[in-house]
Amino acid sequence: AIFHKISKQNFSIKNEAELILVDTYFVVTRIFERSEFEDIFFPGLSEYLTKRKKNYAYIPRWFGSRQPFGLFRVFRIIKEKQIPVLTQYQVLSLSDYVKALRFVILYPFSLFRFMKKLGSSYEDNLIRYALWAVFDGGVIEHYVRFLFGRRLSSIIPGRIKCLSWYESVATEKSFYLGLRTIPEKTKIIGAQLFVRPSTLMNIVADEQEIPFKVIPDKILVNGSGYHFKSNRVKVATGPSLRNKYLFNSSSHESSKEIILVILSYFDHATKNTLELVSKVDWPVPVAIKFHPTMDWKNYEAMIPEKFSITSEPISQLLKKTLIAVGQSTGALIEAGALGIPSIDIQCSEKFSHFYMPEIGKGILWGQAKNATEIERLIKQFQKTLKENSEQLKEEGEKMKSFCFSDPTEEAINQAFELN
Repeated sequence: AIFHKISKQNFSIKNEAELILVDTYFVVTRIFERSEFEDIFFPGLSEYLTKRKKNYAYIPRWFGSRQPFGLFRVFRIIKEKQIPVLTQYQVLSLSDYVKALRFVILYPFSLFRFMKKLGSSYEDNLIRYALWAVFDGGVIEHYVRFLFGRRLSSIIPGRIKCLSWYESVATEKSFYLGLRTIPEKTKIIGAQLFVRPSTLMNIVADEQEIPFKVIPDKILVNGSGYHFKSNRVKVATGPSLRNKYLFNSSSHESSKEIILVILSYFDHATKNTLELVSKVDWPVPVAIKFHPTMDWKNYEAMIPEKFSITSEPISQLLKKTLIAVGQSTGALIEAGALGIPSIDIQCSEKFSHFYMPEIGKGILWGQAKNATEIERLIKQFQKTLKENSEQLKEEGEKMKSFCFSDPTEEAINQAFELN
């Protein structure tokens, strides 16, 4: 809070009918590297809100380093670039910090008392394990997030509309609960505007949590294929803001210069992919694309010298991709949507999330567990590209309509209720 005050970064809360809060991640290292903030979760939304003359502010969830001097640099960049950002350091009062300190002291005792009441059943042991697993600094962070939401609910004079990146995790739920301190003042729209694996079960809102005020009023999914049934939660298709390029006709033309290896957010999947692709005899040069949160230097020893490492955006890389390869990554669906054949690497030794839809299986994409199977798929896709490329495009269009939604202005208006 002291470093924030010194930075003089501030958001002026005006007496207007409504304030839109864009609740999303701020990747600290990315801001350092670029000396600016680029919204990679809701790209284009701030420009559209400005165009519509909407009063809005970002509510950052800090991802990465949170060292005081590092955050001070971020605050200065935000101030210099005039990004409308409202942080907890601006609005929390001394009494809030006292409450947080009291929580830190009393929480362990409350937790132990609760755990003593648990029995020896499988379910009780599971609860006990889960409580121990989260007994760390994250607990206080979630409580502070709750205090932040509660303070915003009291100091913002008009209505609140929260457009929140929604993954159904504790930090989001704590914030929602705080925002709803004053009944009917806040509307929360949870955005799941990403391709999600069918194996990620917690992403689906639990109707049993509605009485606890921790579920969005409306949940937006990235495409019609990601709708889930709910009698009590409104689910709608939202604009695929991060995939706008898929609806640009120029994106469909590929020069087929490279094999694009797209690495996962998950460490074990990244290592398994690098191990397998290094054993394959590729027909064209191989480019490695790491996940934005991963440091490629940690895997440098696993990367053959003949491979190149690229930091280009996926949207540009796919324009020159012959075949895309990856494991546990939704980027393969983006490739498929453009009619680019994809190889989904499987690992039987350790669980990996599975992203691919049934659409195009065996035609547009295939699965491989080893180098031999990868080479077999390469030959299959090369043949299809030469003899029946239109079939790949047709399957790609089906995949695109299933997994994505064109982010037109009309779609943005309707999804975020901006009319």
